[in-house]
Amino acid sequence: MGIALITGASSGIGREFAKQLKENYHINEFWFVARRRDRMEALAAELSVSARIISADLCKDEGVMAVREALESEKPEISVLINAAGFGRFGAHDQISAEDTARMIDLNCKALVLITHMALPYMVKGGHIIEMGSGSCFTPLPNFNVYAASKSFVLHYTKALYYEVKKYGVSATAFCPGWVHTEFLAAAGNDKNVNRPKKTKPLLNVQTVVKGCLSAAMKGKKMFVTNWFTKMQHVLFKILPDGILSRMWLGMQQNTETKKDG
Repeated sequence: MGIALITGASSGIGREFAKQLKENYHINEFWFVARRRDRMEALAAELSVSARIISADLCKDEGVMAVREALESEKPEISVLINAAGFGRFGAHDQISAEDTARMIDLNCKALVLITHMALPYMVKGGHIIEMGSGSCFTPLPNFNVYAASKSFVLHYTKALYYEVKKYGVSATAFCPGWVHTEFLAAAGNDKNVNRPKKTKPLLNVQTVVKGCLSAAMKGKKMFVTNWFTKMQHVLFKILPDGILSRMWLGMQQNTETKKDG
């Protein structure tokens, strides 16, 4: 296979995608995109792979432009595009800063779409696109509303893209995991004084979910949903009013206002 371009490659799910592609799919070269250059360089050294390192904050226009300029300069033959970069925050609308709200939209939606759009002309026939969704994409989630909405956008975007790129021999897969054991949860819930889930365990194994997603993507699947709980959530969303599901989610919340009153 040719080149794998992975955003969010410095940690978590993006890093695991790189490891499994190296082990099982014979990628010739990697393009790693993330903010932390040192981590990407360490990953390339660990895997002993040829890697183009692009240190960029994809929440910013100049970060996205850095990827565009590299693509236009190198004109790579991309076999796999994985948009694994993502950002989330727990909390109600008045508990999350305007800056963090914008970052969720800019990274989870805007950057994902733009990088897909700019990479598509360089994708080879038989190539695969994996877009980072979430189990939260199926249901409106109070106190996680912007993140869940951004992932709902990713799901619908990828499902439509699937049909658009099929004629070029390229597949598009929405990756919709539940809670995975990565740095994401610690970053999303680093403020204990916001409304948030009381429990996010047991956590899914990152190696297992990435392996399942790669298998689904290589088979040309439109969507990959991980564990039984997330699959059940997907089914329930189809048959139950979203108000019921949102209230169920609220019932699992740690409410800071209630704590203060008590």
